[in-house]
Formats: sequence, structure tokens, C-alpha cells
Amino acid sequence: MNGYLCEMGLIYIKNGNICAGILTDVGGRIVSLQRDGGSNILESNPNLWNEDETQRITPSPRLTEEEDFKAYNGHEVWVGPQSEWWKQQTLNVEKSRSALFWPPDPYIIYDCYTVLEKTGHSIVMQGTESPISGVQLIKKIAIDENGKLHFEVTARNIRSEAVKWDLWLITRVNGYNLNFVPVTSSEDVCLTNPSHAHQGKAPYKVENGFFSFTAEKMDSNYRECTGKAVINPAKPYMATLAGDNLLVIRFDKQNPADIHPEQGEVELYSFATPRRETSLLELEIHAPYKTLQPGESMSTRETWEVYPFPANATEEAVRRFLEEKYKN
Repeated sequence: MNGYLCEMGLIYIKNGNICAGILTDVGGRIVSLQRDGGSNILESNPNLWNEDETQRITPSPRLTEEEDFKAYNGHEVWVGPQSEWWKQQTLNVEKSRSALFWPPDPYIIYDCYTVLEKTGHSIVMQGTESPISGVQLIKKIAIDENGKLHFEVTARNIRSEAVKWDLWLITRVNGYNLNFVPVTSSEDVCLTNPSHAHQGKAPYKVENGFFSFTAEKMDSNYRECTGKAVINPAKPYMATLAGDNLLVIRFDKQNPADIHPEQGEVELYSFATPRRETSLLELEIHAPYKTLQPGESMSTRETWEVYPFPANATEEAVRRFLEEKYKN
């Protein structure tokens, strides 16, 4: 089917035993991923999926503080580096001069994506031309017969002058999930400090060839512990145990020299509270930083693989599985 308009609410695609739900009218983001009859692997609030149209954020260069970010979560795409978010535009001069980076480009993350093609197991969506970042995104999502989800995003420069960006893919899951990024040593990991003075540092460890955030070990003197790990991965994947699902995100390994110096090829962000339901973990990938001349495009991709796994599995059991499955 071709030539769709932007639709409100969820569009589902399915193949094998995997089903994904996409909010085309909120940045074309994936908000649900599940095996047949299973729970949602992604962190996302279903109460927001079918909001009235008047409750959706309308992108603008001048959003109010109440509008600048709404946590639909799930999987979305930003451009990077973060420090440049409002520097390559002239519609909001105050933001371009400010040292504050937030929020991300609202046209990329909140605007409607038009469905160009759709089958029962795939979808192709086109975003609007962003006057903030100067790019237009096309997202392709397909689930193959083995239940693997393949995601590809392309950014095209819609301006008459060059723009410089990377593509930044973000997958959000519960903050208490076991999580794993293969590393050679602790020197492959750089940890940032908390964003605010009232927050403690996010607990983590580097053991047995993997980096992991450990939300359950947060400092009880704080109500929130946060931090970002900037990682040069030893192998091109990261994984998380979500209930009885092991989600593995695979990507193309890049030359570290091609990644913007302010970012990492892999970044994990941890927001931990004493309550599991208010904690968040972001699994992030940065593609190479590139200069796009007018009309030029760049793309990046990732593959999601979901394995049934005991919900009470030990870290050692998950590590053994990952080491054997992805030893090459």
C-alpha cells in the first residue's frame, strides 16, 4: 500500500512471533515490541499512544517549558552532537546563543511521519523537513520471517548549504533491566557526572568483558542517581534482559575516529530511583559524524533480536549466552 497520510495512534507490523507498534504521528517512533502474548520490552506509556490530537505537541522553534519534552519514550532518532542541536538554525536566536542544549529537534521527534509504504511486516515513513536541523528523515522498519527487526534511518539535507550531523538511535527500556555492552577494558568507558546537584552518580561495573549499569545498587542517600557511559564497544552489539526477553541490538562497527569527539559509538544513560517503575535505561548508538552538502543523504541501521530467556536469569547466564552467540 502506498501514499498514506499521517495516521493517529498505533500502527502494528508483525512477522514470526514478533510484533512492533509504531506511533507515526509522534516522530515515527517504535513504542512497543513483544513476542506473541508477551509484555512490552520497551519503556513507553500506553496512556499516551491514543491521545486526542489536541494533546499532541505541535513542533515549533519556540516551545514552552511545558512543551519542550514529553516522555513517549520507546525508540526514536535524534541528530548529534547534542551541543549543536540549536546552533545550525536562525529561527530561535536565543537558543542558538544559549549554552543550554535541550530540547532535541521537535520536528524530528514529535511531527507526523507520512507512511510511504506498508505491508503486514514492514513500514516506510517520511518525516517533515526540519527547519531546526535542516534534514528530513526516512525510517524503514521490517520484521523478517525469523522475527528479527531491521531498522534503517536516512537523513537528507534539505537546505541550500551544508549541515553537519550524526544519526543518534535511542532505545529505552526499564532502568532495572540487566544490561550488557562488550568492552575490552574499563579504559573503553567514560562516565559523565549527574546532570543536577541533587542527583547521585549512577552505579555501574566493568566485569568479565562487559560494562553494565547497576541501578539496584544506587546510593540510598539520593532519590535519583544518573549518569551516561560513553563507550567504545569491543563488539557491535548491546543487550538487555527485559522480563523473560533478552533483547540484543546489533549495529555496524565504526571507526572511532569517525564518531564525533563529544559522543561515543555506544552510549548508555541510566536514570535510577528506588522504584523500578520510575527508572529508565537508554541504549544509544551514534553513527559517523558527516558533512552533508545540499541534497546529500546519510544512513545508518540496527537489528533487534529477541530471545526467550528466564526472567530470573543470572548475569553469568546471560554473559555466557552472549559470549557463545556472538563470539565471532
